[in-house]
Amino acid sequence: MANWQDYYKEHLVTMEEAAKQIHDGDNIWLGQTTGIPYNFLNKLHDRQNELKNVGVFYNFSTDFFDMLFDPTSTEHFNLMSIFSGPLDRASAQMGIAKYNSNSYEHALRGPLEVYGANTLVIEVCPPDENGYCNTNVLGAPTNCVMNESPQIKKRIAVTNKYQYPAQGDYNTINIPVTQFDFIVEDDHEISFIPVSDPTAFDKTIADYIMPYVKDGDTVQIGMGGLGEQITKELYTKKNIKIYTEITVDSMVPLVESGVVVEVITAGAYGSLKVFDFMSTSDKVTTKNINFMLDPMVIGQQDNLVAINCTFMVDLLGQACSEAQGLKQYSGVGGSFSYLYGATRSKGGRSFLCLRSTYKDTNGVIQTNIVPWLPEGSIVTTPKYIHMYIVTEFGVANIFLKSNIDRIKAMLKIANPDFQPKIKEQIISSGMIKEEDFID
Repeated sequence: MANWQDYYKEHLVTMEEAAKQIHDGDNIWLGQTTGIPYNFLNKLHDRQNELKNVGVFYNFSTDFFDMLFDPTSTEHFNLMSIFSGPLDRASAQMGIAKYNSNSYEHALRGPLEVYGANTLVIEVCPPDENGYCNTNVLGAPTNCVMNESPQIKKRIAVTNKYQYPAQGDYNTINIPVTQFDFIVEDDHEISFIPVSDPTAFDKTIADYIMPYVKDGDTVQIGMGGLGEQITKELYTKKNIKIYTEITVDSMVPLVESGVVVEVITAGAYGSLKVFDFMSTSDKVTTKNINFMLDPMVIGQQDNLVAINCTFMVDLLGQACSEAQGLKQYSGVGGSFSYLYGATRSKGGRSFLCLRSTYKDTNGVIQTNIVPWLPEGSIVTTPKYIHMYIVTEFGVANIFLKSNIDRIKAMLKIANPDFQPKIKEQIISSGMIKEEDFID
């Protein structure tokens, strides 16, 4: 049998030749964020007039690629992002990319079980001395799982020496190069992902949450300004473990300072600094999203503190976190998995955070704490899994409580300017009486 080096040479093709391996009706999984082979997608787009009904599945694009903003591409390609970032959102608003609303725990089932993914095209690190390609810090959470599916009949590797190798169990983050049918070399620097700076609002929310976080806790934090602020304030704690779908920049100094003793993760969001950290630190383990987003596995982590954000919550605790009204914004992500997982964790706590108000298209301030959700609202997480709801006006503990007690707690964290109207509306519904508000 030929060694892997010979296999590599025999299966090496150009990007154009690789793109020619896609045929009508193929459904392709391409990885996520900075691990998506964007140059391959552009070569595939060059062939669009030769193709029809080709599925293009990925998670959260971070770089521009031609078909994403070409209205004519819909005649040839079906684009779907598991979780929509700014580029995917803009494309969807143009009627090109399609939204997906599945929780990350089922993220890979849709492309496989519903849409019949049969082709894997992923960006990987060049093979090591054993002939294995590391699937990189952003590819490891999804691509090895997809590769193991017997449904995948065609595999194309795009090797890139600039990709950051993931740390973790060797056999779950690497793929033998001999499993790929075609190999393309495409060395190019990868893009970083801009991170939001914390705001005064984020600081206020973090100040409410931090008293609930104890030494030795296991913490899950979402991406964005609030996540950055929370991690900054963890400096007052000791022996913290991070168990999260996303690793962010501000976690790096926490590990370096010894505050965080272990990071178990399913990806990264931020600068090249965090990618390098995930690639080199012996404190980091990258696992696949099927494992990291399984609420039953999450619930096995004692003293889990899950911190996530939402757009709107009603007085019973139903939350809309992926859409604003009927307008899809992002996706479910890991919100459901971690909020529910926290309820199953011994000593678990979850915090769902939001601004108490927003400004509508006419510039009028409206409340995000509502007596009941507007017609057509897309509910991301149900009321019965939420523990603490947090706004800039306080913390409402609603877990396992009656409807009346939920309503009373939620009203207190609404913007005071809106509380009288919200109270009047909820009383008119018959769900609560005026005398119920008397403590």
